[in-house]
Amino acid sequence: MNPSLTGVPSGHRSGSPQRRAVIVLFSVALLIPCFWQSRIQAGDLSSHIYNCWLATLIGQGKAPRLWISAQSNNVLFDLILEWLFKRVGPGLAQRLAVSASVLVFGWGAVLFISRATRDANWWFVMPCVAMLAYGFIYHMGFFNFYLSLGVCLWYLAIVWRNNWKVRAMATPLLLLAWIAHPFPVVWALGTAIYAGAALSFEPRRRLPLVTLALFALVVARYALTRRYWYSWSINQASLVIGTNQIVLYGAKYVLLSASLLLIWLVLFRSLVRECGMADLILTLPFQLWLLNAAAVLLIPDREMFPQFGLPFGYIADRLSLMAALSACAVVAAARPGTFEKVGVALIAVLFFGFLYVDSRALNRLEDRVDVAVARLPPGQRVISSIPPWSSRLSSAQHAVDRACIGRCFSYANYEPSSRQFRVRAQPGNGIVLDNFADINAVQTGTYIVQNRDLPIYLLYECGPKGGNVCTRSLQAGEIAWEGTDRQSNDALARGRQSCAQTAGLFPLAGPH
Repeated sequence: MNPSLTGVPSGHRSGSPQRRAVIVLFSVALLIPCFWQSRIQAGDLSSHIYNCWLATLIGQGKAPRLWISAQSNNVLFDLILEWLFKRVGPGLAQRLAVSASVLVFGWGAVLFISRATRDANWWFVMPCVAMLAYGFIYHMGFFNFYLSLGVCLWYLAIVWRNNWKVRAMATPLLLLAWIAHPFPVVWALGTAIYAGAALSFEPRRRLPLVTLALFALVVARYALTRRYWYSWSINQASLVIGTNQIVLYGAKYVLLSASLLLIWLVLFRSLVRECGMADLILTLPFQLWLLNAAAVLLIPDREMFPQFGLPFGYIADRLSLMAALSACAVVAAARPGTFEKVGVALIAVLFFGFLYVDSRALNRLEDRVDVAVARLPPGQRVISSIPPWSSRLSSAQHAVDRACIGRCFSYANYEPSSRQFRVRAQPGNGIVLDNFADINAVQTGTYIVQNRDLPIYLLYECGPKGGNVCTRSLQAGEIAWEGTDRQSNDALARGRQSCAQTAGLFPLAGPH
């Protein structure tokens, strides 16, 4: 085995005790956040596990007018989760499925960077990979995408600088990744084609190839904006390096992101001094970062494809994770000094420390949600006005989904009406709203309760400073959030709208 694939400096033999120790220690360290709290807090994960429960009810004939769609992608994580759900229950199923996804992504990132940068300093790279593994995409709960990207990173690590026979043997990995999510597969194929072409040229002859690839991205943007409704913002330029991936809950993470960016820039400057800017631009890792950064900036953040009930969103944030991995591969070739090593280690410690505290607070909130839901009669419809903690993350918005497993029905569960997942709903099913416009109205606090919805309960924060969670029955003709005991429904609605707008719940620009 090539030592560069092991995550260990090249001086170690492939079967050395040092290599095995690093593999075990890094794997254990990666998994700690999956087990350090009573629940894994990762946005849509609550929705995934709730819909796995609905899928089991459908299979038992206990969810009339709900059905399972036969689709070839965006399902792998859910299939794994459902298989585990039936055997070990919802709690352990989440931990096992997420742990496997984290290991696939984390080691895939390490292997990808090791292949792109032969002399990478792994004691610098591993903390960066660990933070990216638990960054924005993880905490949004986009686990089909996350798992697919991890598999694609393994594919790229295997085919890098190898012959066509090895590439053919690795093709099943792309098929597996497609079942999880198609977007990373498209990215991986583009990356593999570009890397294969670039490696066949001398470095100084690659500039026409880079120009051609950038032109292809411009054409892709034109095709997407010409054909589909979309949303694009110049603010996507702030995502091109990728350190924004560690910005989660509040300003403290912004400071960490800025600090990590500073260290990466210091290392980049040292590379420029060592080999010159002209030669650095000609390296494959830099060109891959440049192309990913261009994709972040050029490709619309949201696209409304006709087969879906809501836009496919967070495209720039997804591409930003790929840009972060490429940027990490660029600076991994540098020789970090004491400042950079200590700095990255300190940022990682603070990041996971902040994450532990915030996850604990979210779990305490979800404990109160569990208590409130447990007081309701079984089998009721429930909606929630609990706001997200951040305009970037859904966080507590999906707490009602997980709390309802085996107890009630999350009436504003967005998956069936989105038509992007397996579980689908017919009108009048009595379990979930089947129109995404109604889901949007619930999310933004403007939904007017209909006779068809009754009986239905609202879950909301109550008491001093919203320290408790209460429920109350809603009546037909009532606006869902009216009468909740909170300091400012207007402020809550603005927070919901900010999160919803990013998620793609509001009108898009039309095709040209």
